[in-house]
Amino acid sequence: MKKFYIIGAMVIVIMVLIYAGHKTSSPKYSEKPSPKNQVAIVASNGSSQNSATVETKQDPEDVVPGIYPNPINNNATAEGFKLSSLMVENNTDALGNAVNDHLQFTLQNLTNKDISNFEVYYTITDTTNNKKEGYYKKLDNFTLKANSSQDVHFDGQPGYGHYTDNPHNLYHTSSDKLQFTVEVSAPGYKIESADVAKDAGGAETKD
Repeated sequence: MKKFYIIGAMVIVIMVLIYAGHKTSSPKYSEKPSPKNQVAIVASNGSSQNSATVETKQDPEDVVPGIYPNPINNNATAEGFKLSSLMVENNTDALGNAVNDHLQFTLQNLTNKDISNFEVYYTITDTTNNKKEGYYKKLDNFTLKANSSQDVHFDGQPGYGHYTDNPHNLYHTSSDKLQFTVEVSAPGYKIESADVAKDAGGAETKD
């Protein structure tokens, strides 16, 4: 009988040792993820909480002057909106107060439906040396309400209807007379275009 107790005790000791060894080799699931893993999780969730994972890309057309391609492809013939009041100098705000010269125009919706997804392509030509530049811009977050009008500004200012402008383009670097051609497109409607000239000189240049 004493022999049975000894054998039983040995079995219990062996089982305890096996259990202890198994627990020691088990992965530590409660361990917090490393900073590297945390960054990966933030990135996969699209969060901007970790600044190291956020990269702001500036549109080259807002930095480097040149003739950029015109990607507008619209063969629609239905009239849906009107482009008017195109100006590049002697600008005023909604109250008639003078503001800095910039490319500005008015869009008028001729339909009883809201219009969005506008695209703009404009060229600037120096009439003295025939140097030419072209720029394309999507009017993001812009909707022209049914039967309404809205001004669009390329002045780099905040606010609805305001968009960036390349500070290094001919408009800001040439004192010669400049010719502007602007075309505006929206899906399902005919392209609208207009021309305007800027006299030589002007406060918008850096000269």
